[in-house]
Amino acid sequence: MSWIWLRLSGWYWGTPTPRSEGFLCLNMFLTPLIVLGALALALCIAGILEYQFHMRSLAAIPLRIHVNGTRGKSSVTRLIAAGLREAGIRTFAKTTGTAPRVIDSEGKDRIIHRLRLPSIGEQTRLLSYFAAEKPEAVIMECMAVQPQYQWIAEHQMVQSQIGVITNLRPDHLDEMGPTEDDVAFSLCNTVPVEGTLITGEDQKPEILQKIAAQNGTAFIQSDETKITQEELDNFSYMEHPANVAVALDVCKEAGVDRKIALAGMHKVQPDLGALIAWNLDKDEKRIQFVNGMAANDPVSTLQIWKFVIDRYPAEGGTCVFFNSR
Repeated sequence: MSWIWLRLSGWYWGTPTPRSEGFLCLNMFLTPLIVLGALALALCIAGILEYQFHMRSLAAIPLRIHVNGTRGKSSVTRLIAAGLREAGIRTFAKTTGTAPRVIDSEGKDRIIHRLRLPSIGEQTRLLSYFAAEKPEAVIMECMAVQPQYQWIAEHQMVQSQIGVITNLRPDHLDEMGPTEDDVAFSLCNTVPVEGTLITGEDQKPEILQKIAAQNGTAFIQSDETKITQEELDNFSYMEHPANVAVALDVCKEAGVDRKIALAGMHKVQPDLGALIAWNLDKDEKRIQFVNGMAANDPVSTLQIWKFVIDRYPAEGGTCVFFNSR
């Protein structure tokens, strides 16, 4: 007796016999594996193509600078970009601080509109965008916090020639801690390989120097005492001398003269979290309000307090507004 078999959506139907039932069970088992295997292969191919496209984007950016650290990342990113622009270098930058921004080649801020939660994946997309603009330099502020993501951000995404670690402070201890040494080693995940590391850290520089040596990277420790009060007074806001010193060393490493770099930095548009003093005048009385809430660790808060008191001595007393979130 002959049988007619119908094939429908991968299933074979007919009069059930021990042999046909075994074939049906085998096909039911293999079909999901084939589908999963095809999906895995497609994902692998897509990943390889995306990686190759990203490598082409990096190759189109001659100078890549990656800025990390506890405090001052956004300000240093802006200062470096301003110094390079003043020297005629076509520069783009991206900050991720109080308000994420793209800074174009003319120094104008472009707001980043996020349709989902922040992810380090946006760094790859922005590098692709920058590469299409034919830049000579790109400065990226690191947006990763967890150690493994910091490593990916540098060694897989940015692959910088110049790395910056502004400082080491006891912040994000639940993710990078619990000790300050742990924070230091976590931030060291963004030390470039066979490049240059520039830092303003003065408490634990030996940790950064050790990791830089392991990566075959030159180590430069900036000296904030070389920044004069006159140079600081030319800023439209209160800038920390350590930030200026780091930015100047980066510009020097990029071949920019100090005077040219400073001239550009003095024109910079400050970050929304920058230390700015507002004068409130009422009834022939002036009250100065300084917003230092961008500093959310004890060490940085104390430094800002000393910095402000030295610059603006309070003759009639001082009030502190504390935001505990």
